[in-house]
Amino acid sequence: MKPLLVLLAGAALAAGPSASAWAQPGVSGDGATSAPARADTLPAPPPPEVALRASQPSVASRVRAVILTVANGEKAEPPARSAFLNCAPVGGSHPSAEKACAWLNRAGVDPSALRVNAAEPCTMIYAPVTVTASGIWDGKYFQFGRTFGNDCELKSAAGALFDF
Repeated sequence: MKPLLVLLAGAALAAGPSASAWAQPGVSGDGATSAPARADTLPAPPPPEVALRASQPSVASRVRAVILTVANGEKAEPPARSAFLNCAPVGGSHPSAEKACAWLNRAGVDPSALRVNAAEPCTMIYAPVTVTASGIWDGKYFQFGRTFGNDCELKSAAGALFDF
């Protein structure tokens, strides 16, 4: 799962160097260091293309990609099934990507929003199911996990999000 998270993080870095990297004394935009700046001089302004990119919303702030897993039992490893969900644009391996993205948009990737709906009857059979979600949402990394008493409770709380 770590290589996939690195891939997701790569999308967040696709915007290139930030203007603050250009403004740091002793650092050039290509990653090479130069002589330290003197205390009585101001740093050089960034090149126009970097300043323009810094003033526009970054590509990273629009990234909405999530890896979802479901595991049988009280531990998240090994997952019984997993899905990749991309919400900007909607796609990925999740069979109900639009519904899952709509749920995440409403919940705001908040794990406390996964509440079992008491109006939906579920059996009292204990067959634990552990779910995890990790990824990047609007440029910020998030991760959460939760164990439910059984599949019915999971579907009651998360709807189509973990239905794959």
